[in-house]
Amino acid sequence: MKLRECIELAAIALNLGDVLGRELTDTDKQLIACANNCIDEIASEYLPIKKEKTVAAEGGLIAYSLLDEAVYDVLEVRDKKGNAVEFCVKPSHIQVEHDGEYTVCYCTRPPVLGVDDEVPIALKLSPRILSYGIVAEYLLCGGFYEEAVTFDARFKDALKRATSGFKEKRIKLRRWLL
Repeated sequence: MKLRECIELAAIALNLGDVLGRELTDTDKQLIACANNCIDEIASEYLPIKKEKTVAAEGGLIAYSLLDEAVYDVLEVRDKKGNAVEFCVKPSHIQVEHDGEYTVCYCTRPPVLGVDDEVPIALKLSPRILSYGIVAEYLLCGGFYEEAVTFDARFKDALKRATSGFKEKRIKLRRWLL
């Protein structure tokens, strides 16, 4: 799913007409910023982007610079044998008891996307769900608070449904006995 699809759906809901032409207008830039804010919210609250990397601890410290991407939250640290170890998160590093090789499981924030970039959390999301969030954010920035609340509720309800594993329940067809 490309960011362009989601922004175009949001523009239709906002009745903005044609957006994302050859030259980006101020409205286009604002819609892109709103989309990036929504993607960041989704990644931090609903569908975290999890990464794992094996690194060496020196002096009981694992520097964040050894990890591939910026760390949002450290989930788990495991030793060579795969056993979970105790750790302490500090501003510049992760502290463990001993030196050695550890596997760090962590969450990261998505990168800032351009119009034609792929949305990294498209696993369970449809463009419609993300467009609700973009509309809510755009309306909030414009001062239309009541309308923003409506679209924000749609956005959060759709996100909860997409991430909860909700399945439709069906009751077997039964017949009357006479």
